[in-house]
Amino acid sequence: MRFPLIRILLISCQTLFLRGPSLIAGQIDISHEPDPSLVYRIARDGQLAEFHHELGNALALQWKPAVSGRSGSSSLENLAAWVDLYQWINLLESDEASVTKRWLSHHLSVSSDKTNQGERFHITIHQPGTPLVRRYDELQHRVTEELTANPLILHHVLAGLVRQPFEWRNGALIDRLDSSFVEATIQNKSFWNSWSDAFGEDDFAPRVLVNLQSIWRSSPADYQEFRNLALAIAVVLDQPVPDSWPHRQVEPGDVPKASPELPKIFSSFVDAFRKGKLHQDPRRLDVCELKFLVDVSLTPADLDYIRNSPSRSREMPSHAFDAISYDQGRVFKDSYVWPWGTYSLASIRNHGGICVDQAYYAALSGKALGIPTIFFAGEGRDGGHAWVGYLKNHGNWDLNVGRHGEKNVATGVALDPQNWSPVTDHDIAMMSLNSRNRVAREAARRDLVVATIFRRRNNALSEGQALRSALSRCPEDPLFWDALEDWLVRTGSTSSEIQQHHEAAIRQFSRFRDLKTQHQGALARLAEASGDRNAVKYLSEQIIRENFGVRNDLSAGAAGEMISSQMKANDPESALRFYEEQLRTQGVGGKGEFFYRVTAPLAGEFITKQRPDLARRVLKRAFETIKPPKGSLLDKEFRKLWLKAGGKP
Repeated sequence: MRFPLIRILLISCQTLFLRGPSLIAGQIDISHEPDPSLVYRIARDGQLAEFHHELGNALALQWKPAVSGRSGSSSLENLAAWVDLYQWINLLESDEASVTKRWLSHHLSVSSDKTNQGERFHITIHQPGTPLVRRYDELQHRVTEELTANPLILHHVLAGLVRQPFEWRNGALIDRLDSSFVEATIQNKSFWNSWSDAFGEDDFAPRVLVNLQSIWRSSPADYQEFRNLALAIAVVLDQPVPDSWPHRQVEPGDVPKASPELPKIFSSFVDAFRKGKLHQDPRRLDVCELKFLVDVSLTPADLDYIRNSPSRSREMPSHAFDAISYDQGRVFKDSYVWPWGTYSLASIRNHGGICVDQAYYAALSGKALGIPTIFFAGEGRDGGHAWVGYLKNHGNWDLNVGRHGEKNVATGVALDPQNWSPVTDHDIAMMSLNSRNRVAREAARRDLVVATIFRRRNNALSEGQALRSALSRCPEDPLFWDALEDWLVRTGSTSSEIQQHHEAAIRQFSRFRDLKTQHQGALARLAEASGDRNAVKYLSEQIIRENFGVRNDLSAGAAGEMISSQMKANDPESALRFYEEQLRTQGVGGKGEFFYRVTAPLAGEFITKQRPDLARRVLKRAFETIKPPKGSLLDKEFRKLWLKAGGKP
């Protein structure tokens, strides 16, 4: 509900004044810490919106960037508290319609074509478990506006993307909340910082706020003691778990599922910790770690099975993977889908399983014991493989339990439960590395908040200064490189300036293959946009040469991008020549990675273009080169696509 609007005069000894209904920006002295009790009085008296506006003005006037020899404003403790407060109030005062549009744009893929009847749009909704969309062009904006303007369509889309029950509404986000909850957050300065660390642009704010309030209502004292746990539950459970969870080698109906209310999830962890059932203290972990603990709600039967085990040490992720006997008979029978009915932990322990079952068991065993875990899958020498990662202690991940070096799996793919989009083991390792530079990263994050203030005021120059300040503080974090790239594109920077940005990023991330390849790929797209196909080919071959044999996923991905570029240029002959050249180079070593990133997309495009003969040619030569083991998942995928291309069984 809204706070009652009472217009009064407040005079603070800390130089924060109200004159009539509004604040005076010049009299908000951000060199002193904000007084939570005064902010509470402002909120209680209905002047939070005015305070939000004037605080933004004050920050814009008094903020200074980090430049050579000077640390800038965001590293100052006093200003840090003001920025965190601004970020929280800014969200509360945000319009739900605008927030929804911005969030929904990350879940829509849009393309268009011209027909005799006019322009036709093709819209794909990216459900949980699929990559998010980072696109900010005019077409994306138009379609998002049209979709959100239709209440029936919007309701249908949100029903699949947002944890239910949820009813979308107009108005400010603060209108969804009890005044007592808002007052509690306003009065707690440590909450402002915790919220800023936890909440990201991929979180659906209306649902997250309702989630957090429900936990606070259930037990304000426990909420205060275990606040990071409450925040992790709130930001993870704004969306439903993907339909394909935990993996595609078990029938969804066989997977035991629990759907308790959020306060029950929270209290179950708190109670288990106090009873000594958890191996890690959730009060000592960050939200970015706890999200890998609360992403799955185990059934009471699975929880009891692990927590009441006579030897709980055997259920630790480091031991649990190998505690499940490998069922070689299922491999011989070509039985890769779980055949034993209910997919409970007790059943897996009883029947044994293959790698996906071992990884699932180890992951859930860890969560039952309060240990954040991650289920990974990747392509290796003999096809797909699954394993598990777990948090040994704060900031220290072991991402290789059951990975088995002989499998030669270069990259593991998991799901980030905060947005349910794919994430790799290399991303997790980078996240862990960046968490060690917490002070600099928090200052850089606050520079980003200040950048949004300047953007709202259409001050592109100062926005760019704030973004460059953030990057100078924390150049090892890719978030700040991406933010500056977005600004360069939005503000009409020249191709040369954008090129220089990516070249600098390549130098910065020379030891991190994923990130270096990301920016090399961006340079290739710049070259493609300018029509320089020779540069595109050179950059693609450079990525392949630098990564083949070490990161076959990246080398195969670069080959796939090059072939896609040639197909878009309506040059299938060049695409086929390059494909066959890469098949000879990468096919034997790349195996599954090459099939999924190069062969399958090209064959699929030829099928779409009504050239099944070329699709069969692509598949036949790849099958003869890769030689997938008979009956393996890779063999099955080859045969499925072969039939789709009109080949004989």
